[in-house]
Amino acid sequence: MKLCSVSFIFSVIAIQVLHLSTIVNGQQAMDSCNSTLPLEDLALDSSLFQCVEVWSDQNYILRYAKTVENTWSFILSTPDSNAYIAIGFSTNGRMVGSSAIVGWITSDGENGDAKQYLLGGMSPGDVIPDQGDLKIVNGSLMIESVSSRLYMSFQLTAELPREKLLYAMGPADFFPSSPEFRLREHQFVTTTTINYNTGSATIGPAMSPGSAMTGAAQSPSSPAPSLSSAYGLSPSLLFFVLSLVALKFY
Repeated sequence: MKLCSVSFIFSVIAIQVLHLSTIVNGQQAMDSCNSTLPLEDLALDSSLFQCVEVWSDQNYILRYAKTVENTWSFILSTPDSNAYIAIGFSTNGRMVGSSAIVGWITSDGENGDAKQYLLGGMSPGDVIPDQGDLKIVNGSLMIESVSSRLYMSFQLTAELPREKLLYAMGPADFFPSSPEFRLREHQFVTTTTINYNTGSATIGPAMSPGSAMTGAAQSPSSPAPSLSSAYGLSPSLLFFVLSLVALKFY
C-alpha cells in the first residue's frame, strides 16, 4: 500500500511539473508595451509607436503611429492560438456596419493571409471579404508569426482613424479558405476607444459575439469561483495538496 502511495505522489508531481512547463511556454509568447518588437522588416522606428494593452485577458497589444500626413501605421500583436485574429473600426462601437481587418496563419505555418471584411450583418453570410471602407495602403497589409505570436500590420489613409475599435479571436483550428474566405463566428470580442491625439485609451468590457453585434456588454454577474481559483491554485496543484493531506491521515 505504501508503494502505491509513493507512486501516486510521484504521478501527481509529474503532472504538476507538466503544468508549470506549460506556464513557462505560455510566458514565452507574452508581449507588452515594454517589449521590443521582434519584426525585422519594420519600416518605422518602434519608439515612435503609441502602445496600448487593449485586451489583457488575451494579451492583445496594439501599437500605432502617424507616419506621414494622413497615414497611420498599426501593428496588432496577439498569441498564436491557431485561430484568426481581427480588429474592427466602428463608428458606434458595434460590429454591424463596421469594417475589420482579419488575419490568420495556419497551424502548419505554411499559409497565411489578411483581408478587409465588411461586417454587414449578424450572420456569417453578411461578413463579406475584400469589402469595407477602410483605405488600406497598398502592400502594407501583412501577418507573420514570430515566437508563437502573430503580428498583423497595416497602414490606413485617414485624417484620423475611427476611435472605436473592436478585437476578436476566431474559433480554434478554423481558418478562412478560398474561394469564399468566409468566417465563422468568433469566440471572444472586446472593445476600446482610443484618443489618437493623446495616446490614451478606454478599455471596454468583454462581450459575447451576440452582444458585440448589438453593442450590449455582458452581464457583470459571474459564476461562483471554483475551489482552486478561490485559493489561487491550479487544479493539479490543489489536487496535490489535498493528496498530501489525505496521506497524512492515512
